[in-house]
Amino acid sequence: MRITKNRYRTITAGFLAAAAVSLSQVPVHAEEVQNAWDEESRVHVLRRRVATAINVYTDGTSQDITHEEGILDDVVYDILRVNPSEHTFLQVDFSETPGFVNELKDPETIAQGYQYAGGINAGYFITGEDQYGRPVGGVRRHNEWVNWYHDKCVPAYGSGFATAYITGSEMNLKYHGWQYGRWAGDLEWQWFTGYTMNADYAVSGSFTYFADGVEQDITHGDYGDINYRMYGRAVTILAQRPDKQYLLITLYGTVEESRIADFLRELGVEDAIRLDGGGSTQMVYETELVTNVEPQIASTASDEIEQNVTDPIGYVTVHVDQLRVRRAHRTTSAVRGEATNGERYQVYETFEDDNYTWYRIGTNRWIAGTDEWVTYETINLIAAPEENQTAEPKTMRVTVVVDNLNIRSGAGLSDAVVSKAENGKTYTAYETTQAQGYTWYRIGDNQWIAGNPDWIRVE
Repeated sequence: MRITKNRYRTITAGFLAAAAVSLSQVPVHAEEVQNAWDEESRVHVLRRRVATAINVYTDGTSQDITHEEGILDDVVYDILRVNPSEHTFLQVDFSETPGFVNELKDPETIAQGYQYAGGINAGYFITGEDQYGRPVGGVRRHNEWVNWYHDKCVPAYGSGFATAYITGSEMNLKYHGWQYGRWAGDLEWQWFTGYTMNADYAVSGSFTYFADGVEQDITHGDYGDINYRMYGRAVTILAQRPDKQYLLITLYGTVEESRIADFLRELGVEDAIRLDGGGSTQMVYETELVTNVEPQIASTASDEIEQNVTDPIGYVTVHVDQLRVRRAHRTTSAVRGEATNGERYQVYETFEDDNYTWYRIGTNRWIAGTDEWVTYETINLIAAPEENQTAEPKTMRVTVVVDNLNIRSGAGLSDAVVSKAENGKTYTAYETTQAQGYTWYRIGDNQWIAGNPDWIRVE
């Protein structure tokens, strides 16, 4: 897929449910295009201010940066490929006053004649109002740890995190963390000086997918106060191939970690670290400095069989907030979104396990049900003739006896009104169902009327 040319291309992800903060929106300027991801569809707005970014700068004399996008398990991904050279480089940018990714440009670098080509969000940060933006883990610029006001942002603060160290074309991943009161990180690390190694830039992520050419998590499963291994939100990744090409990757939706690892393997990466995700996931690039290309790997669309969703067997109404919609009928399956209190869905299949009844509400979309969470209603299909009989399927005749009887898109009072039934007109009903105290009659595709003896006559 190709992206049309605008001065800036901005791509972001939707809200991170775990962070209860007030989100403001960046103004839309004529020279920019904002895209955000709410795990279902793109919208035109940047949503989350962040403190740290991994940015790309260039003198503009070489085509060292390309952009590609594709599909991984039905989720859109974007990749900025950066070939570091004397013309193009990565750096970590930081501000004590958080901003949107395209605002975290380094004025000193630009003053030296380099142009901002784009970037992604980087390290995790605190979302509390009194410390909003404070990095969780290390942030290093120009071979020095930055300060969050009076506190030095060293890796130890992000106990359980891995850290990416960048100098030119070299990236190294190191681990730091405390376990059971003992230091379990890299032995080269010192409390006040950080690692006893020079690096122009550094930023802490959470865990690693690949390190030194091996598929591994160098944190050994440690995660400090928060487990960022939980999928269910958008993802930002910094990776590097053996040829020193950097890959800045964003995934705008839910993909299981094993599939992400497969994807990175296809990309041929040697090192890959997971950075901040969820609503913080953002990518911005300057279209005049970045070349759009076709994906350089094979199709990554899901190999799951597309499920038939044309014949619903019932309806499920949700009675709780934020009921997770998962890819399959198990609690470990990837989260595709959330169902909201009061929403009503067609059901195409059910599945029973020891704890839940699962309802398939779309292709690769399942919700778990209990009596407290949902109400399920079956559809009563009007009986068809027995096999080997030649008669037409049995139907009902419904005559309307009132003016302006609503015809709705589904069998529920909350479904959209698509038309009005005429007084005295007779309709053919193809199926019925019980919902919200009424018998509903389907008189056409996505056309339902509610039955009441004062409104209709059934033959």
